[in-house]
Amino acid sequence: MVLQKFIYVTAGAALLLGLAACDEAEQGRILRYEKGVYLGPTDTQISEETREVLRARTRLQGGG
Repeated sequence: MVLQKFIYVTAGAALLLGLAACDEAEQGRILRYEKGVYLGPTDTQISEETREVLRARTRLQGGG
């Protein structure tokens, strides 16, 4: 009887530990990688205004 309770408690603890490991932030992440292939989301196009702001910042950082 004591052994049976121990088994149930251990199984319950293992189940809770397994469920706690299922973090929502880790759902949907890439698990299989292909060498040389980017499998992430596609980049979005930036506006011409944003592009010009980035060019200006690059000029400032370049010191010229």
